[in-house]
Amino acid sequence: MATVWTITGLINWSTSYLAERGFETARLETELLLSHVLSLPRIELYVQHDRQLSQDELARYKALFKRRLAWEPVQYVTGTSAFMMAEFEVTPATLIPRPETEAMTEIAIGLIAGQPRGDGTESETGGRLLLADIGTGSGVIAITLAQKFPEAEIVATDISADALSVAERNAKKIGVSERVRFVEGAGVEPLAAAGLQGRLAGIVSNPPYVCSGDMETLPREVREFEPGIALDGGSDGLDCIRRLAQDGPEFLADGGAMVLEFGDGQAGAVRELMEKRLQHVEIRKDYAGRDRIATGIKIAEANSNG
Repeated sequence: MATVWTITGLINWSTSYLAERGFETARLETELLLSHVLSLPRIELYVQHDRQLSQDELARYKALFKRRLAWEPVQYVTGTSAFMMAEFEVTPATLIPRPETEAMTEIAIGLIAGQPRGDGTESETGGRLLLADIGTGSGVIAITLAQKFPEAEIVATDISADALSVAERNAKKIGVSERVRFVEGAGVEPLAAAGLQGRLAGIVSNPPYVCSGDMETLPREVREFEPGIALDGGSDGLDCIRRLAQDGPEFLADGGAMVLEFGDGQAGAVRELMEKRLQHVEIRKDYAGRDRIATGIKIAEANSNG
């Protein structure tokens, strides 16, 4: 006779099984997988705790559970990841968004919102609030900026056509596709092609910043499943950051902000790179209190000298 599984019974068994095998957030991951299979919010799992799963539901859950046991990230297993204001599609073509990127985006929103507007509604950068997200991946940064600033137009770039396809689907689902333009290309090249020199109120980026020599030391689920091209930042991890710090300010309007995420231990080097072409450079902390975010402002030379 087949075992009858209730929601509570399956959560408890799965949590124990994963925890014994080294999964640190076993209960959360179990809840996410089961919520996905049952199309229920996580809180409903406990409201309906004694609900029995059908054989079809159980089979679908087991299939997803086996994928997680092979260390495939739970976000890829379910195909979704939460980020600030929305739920986003993610695939192995895109990085899984993390809390430090949420912290960076929140800081960027504050800096952009604090910029002077000519009439209270329009940016002084050409009559529109123009922003750029370099290395957009699944589009979480660009789309969140579009949600936060209804008057904004965002150029979101990536070197991966597959990642851009995911980002475009996310923008359409969330309802901002008319204001976010996704362009394939490296670094600031798409900005130059669009003639955006001196016009952007903000450039935001979560670039690759892992040292090449450290790639093999990353956790298994990151190393084996997330896109290496979005992680590997060269020998010192700063290849992309170096280029952005050098070339990005050309595209900022006076008063425009650059906001970059970087890795542990890179704060000093990133500050030095950004101070070459930007003013008011600051190193900011993420939600865990780590130095992981750099900000800088472009000020015209005539103004920077007071």
